[in-house]
Amino acid sequence: MAKAWPFGKKSIKPRQIKRSGKRKIIVYERKPDDSSEEKIADRSHLEDAAFKDAMALLGDDSKK
Repeated sequence: MAKAWPFGKKSIKPRQIKRSGKRKIIVYERKPDDSSEEKIADRSHLEDAAFKDAMALLGDDSKK
């Protein structure tokens, strides 16, 4: 007959939730940024040689 298991089970303690009285709320100030409109209006990438080569290779054939 087998001997009794020499190791006992550990008792599991319930988890304690740490609750602090008041949570610290962080508010960041955002400065107005008009550069995004400039980036959208900037269409210089359409005249780039690499872009034109890629459009010639991939873009024109799919529309026909």
